Amino acid sequence: MEFDPPWKLALEWKLDEAIALCFPAVHRLVDWRHRWEDLQTELQKLAPEHSEGRHTVDKLFKVRLRTGEARLLHVHLEIQAQPDKGFALRMWVYHYRLYDRYGAEALSLAILADADAEWRPRAYHHEFAGCVQHFEFPVFKVLDCGDPEGIFERTGNRFALVVAAQQAALRTRGDAAARGRERLRLVKYLYRKGLEKEEVVRLFRLMAWLTRLPKDLELKFSRELAQYERAEKPMTIETLLSPIELIARQEGRQEGWQKGRVEADQQLVLRQLRRGVGELTPTLLAQVQALPVELIEQLGEDLLSFSARADLETWLASHALAGAATS
Repeated sequence: MEFDPPWKLALEWKLDEAIALCFPAVHRLVDWRHRWEDLQTELQKLAPEHSEGRHTVDKLFKVRLRTGEARLLHVHLEIQAQPDKGFALRMWVYHYRLYDRYGAEALSLAILADADAEWRPRAYHHEFAGCVQHFEFPVFKVLDCGDPEGIFERTGNRFALVVAAQQAALRTRGDAAARGRERLRLVKYLYRKGLEKEEVVRLFRLMAWLTRLPKDLELKFSRELAQYERAEKPMTIETLLSPIELIARQEGRQEGWQKGRVEADQQLVLRQLRRGVGELTPTLLAQVQALPVELIEQLGEDLLSFSARADLETWLASHALAGAATS
């Protein structure tokens, strides 16, 4: 499961709702009329000596307190997707470095997004020769969040749907078909809620990211979603399935099917690109359409990490260079 990018994007987008859901006491301290500031560059300078991997997300934000004073709170959020015996120590190291840098207005919070119901680190404790260090930190366990969709119904908190997607991913570990069904259920639910189109698109991308599927099941999901869109006509993101793939399969001719499959993959990638980075310039469109089959497939796997058109331009440039080197 690709863990890091979707959680980072979700926090950057809806930090206020993430804190409201996971740490309501902290939420009450903050004046959310002021936009938070992402201090990722600062966090990298303070990070413990470990490499942030695909099961860990570290974020640092600066927010304004409700006190009316010009006081700021530096909120460090750590999201962990698998048990780690060094986790509590890492939280402590982050915290004392934040305290050293910013003073008392430093807060460390942990979201545990793993599948182990018994793993619940809440404190770091160390004693030696009469010297005692004890640090406790607030924790939110994703598994403990009962009925996140019901929470969304009652409160409108969009971050609850991100938690719902993470829970679906945990429930379906090792069963890709079940994961596809869970994603389709969540997306149908999302369509029916009457959200703004931009919010539907963002939540769709986050859900898809947290519930990644093998390629054949991704295509199956696309077909089933397209059928649902045609039958129910909800507020729609662009249909994921290209009609040319349906035509080729209905004709049943192997040559036509293969051609249709290639063109369908290309159309699917183009639709996902437009959804993620906006309309493509004629130059970028021509470059994508000129990609060979294997690179179209690679682009389809990589595009979920794109957040701006520049990401696509960088990807195309790097693969053009790689192709030139190979040839």
